[in-house]
Amino acid sequence: MRKEFKEHIKNISKLISYSLGSIKIKRLIIEEEEGDYSLRPQLHILLRAPTGSLKSTVLREIALRTNGILLDEATAPGLVGTIDSRTFQFIPGLAWTGRNRLILMDEFKIRRKTDDWIVFLKLLEDQYYSKRIGVFSGRLEEFDDDLFVRVDKGQIEMKTRCAFVVATMKKFESYRSEEFKAFLTRFIPYEYNFEIEEIKEIIKKGRFLEVTEYNPKPEVRITKREYSKILNFVEKHIERSDVAKENFARIVGDLVRIHAVKRNFSGKEALKIIQWKLQTYSKVGKYYKKGG
Repeated sequence: MRKEFKEHIKNISKLISYSLGSIKIKRLIIEEEEGDYSLRPQLHILLRAPTGSLKSTVLREIALRTNGILLDEATAPGLVGTIDSRTFQFIPGLAWTGRNRLILMDEFKIRRKTDDWIVFLKLLEDQYYSKRIGVFSGRLEEFDDDLFVRVDKGQIEMKTRCAFVVATMKKFESYRSEEFKAFLTRFIPYEYNFEIEEIKEIIKKGRFLEVTEYNPKPEVRITKREYSKILNFVEKHIERSDVAKENFARIVGDLVRIHAVKRNFSGKEALKIIQWKLQTYSKVGKYYKKGG
């Protein structure tokens, strides 16, 4: 087997392990000179591989190993829920029913020029949703520790906690919308490709990922010293460009989330993540740019 194959398996396994561990964190607090502030703890992962590279197999194994939920389309009603027009009862969406779990999206589809992008981006970032949908509804209120969903008179409000793992075969060069750029910055992207012999090995072996269980505390505090170390590391190793500027805060945030899960900062690993995020983001829209 190629050295690259083992590296792909290792990297995917680590990213999934970090994402799974991040779900266990309820509050991630960063200490700064001006005071403390909260950061979303959940770490989202985006996998891209060409046709035939077993993306569905990878996601199925992740689902089995992590109790994750598989879906193939992100719509606003499917994610946050909707109200049945006949019974006026609330039908919960996956962001609530899949709370405290990984939500796995295979060849995800998001319709353009709809609210779906807006809702999905908000859930990725805030893990919170509130909107009046203009339809009468019965009253519903459910709690799960610090999480909740409330529905009354057409108003839906929800606080959830989940991490998304998205897989796609579509090349980043073929995207060009601002929504996709915003979507991409919220993920750690990872691209891979398997050779035929490696695909055969995966099929024969069945289980091939090495998921590590992390058990961070429900509330994690990142000290000023820890945060400064990460901030200064990124500033030192990041290039000076528009791509870097647009991703700087997101890169710092993702490295903080990983540190919150494993409590051990690795410069070598941080450099890889910086590279993955910047290289992927710089590809967006290249097909269109070439055409003028």
